[in-house]
Amino acid sequence: MYKIGLVYNKPKEMTEEEMALDPRSYRQNEIIANDIKEAFETKGHEVKLIPASTSLLYEIKEAGEFDVIFNSAVGINNKNEQANISGMLELLDIPFVGSGLLPQVISLNKEHAKATFKASGVPVSPFQVFYSADTPLDSDLSFPLFVKPVREGSAVGITADSMVNNEEELRKQISYVLDNFKQPALVEGYLIGREFSVAVLGTENPKTLPIMEVIIPQEFGTTQTVDVKANNVVTRSCPADISSELADEISQTVLRAYKALGCTELARVDVKLDDDGAPNVIELNAIPALEAGYAHYPLMAEEAGYDMPSLVEKLVEEAIYASESGRISFTKSCGLK
Repeated sequence: MYKIGLVYNKPKEMTEEEMALDPRSYRQNEIIANDIKEAFETKGHEVKLIPASTSLLYEIKEAGEFDVIFNSAVGINNKNEQANISGMLELLDIPFVGSGLLPQVISLNKEHAKATFKASGVPVSPFQVFYSADTPLDSDLSFPLFVKPVREGSAVGITADSMVNNEEELRKQISYVLDNFKQPALVEGYLIGREFSVAVLGTENPKTLPIMEVIIPQEFGTTQTVDVKANNVVTRSCPADISSELADEISQTVLRAYKALGCTELARVDVKLDDDGAPNVIELNAIPALEAGYAHYPLMAEEAGYDMPSLVEKLVEEAIYASESGRISFTKSCGLK
């Protein structure tokens, strides 16, 4: 039996404006924590919930001794702080589920992630980051283009207007991101092909789980917007109806992305096909949601034979292994610990 400290986000009060920008956030995090807690208890493990806060290290010490920390928190005040939780956990001599500080920092910043992928030979669409709406468009970018916040997840900031076909639409959507999310806008070449979600499990020998195709009902357009995600209207096909050759190509591309960022235990990678039918990485989520019956990761895990209790137990085993074999953390690699 393991003694597990489960770090999570307590629901917070949100304004109507915040709810409109991220309609699922206020309730999803507590649901996820309860799903994970119930899964562990089904296996006979002891779990203590620890809300993420600026005093997290103190709260963990006060809560008792743990064999492992399971991190499901995505920041304290907002998702931009997701990596801060991992940074704090790296300061403890306790194994924890979830990639360390450096993979979290890079993956959450889409500009840095795409640059890292590109440098590592992982195919991505061309991109440019805008800090103002009047910056000239790079010559290697051509319409249609796609606009989104550079540091968000769960499709936050993605609307039906995110795909733009001309300069006027481009400038308007860049301004929408800058004004509403107080961060740069990422503009990237729009990938017209099929979309897939791929779960990765493991540390030393990571593997991809059965690939899921994400299909948006025709009446909701071609974009997986924040509302499409919040209302759970996509069709999930798992395993995806694709050739074994394409499945292998997607898996190899995803694993290169996972290793390029130095991820451990788990991640979910979003992929789209380009004009030539080749897989391109859209982004990597280093803390994928584990909400049973809704989130992509547990659905793919179930197809691979992992129900929720066996999945979270496997993740704990991976975290303990990563710790014992020398998890490379930012603080350790910099000689800070």
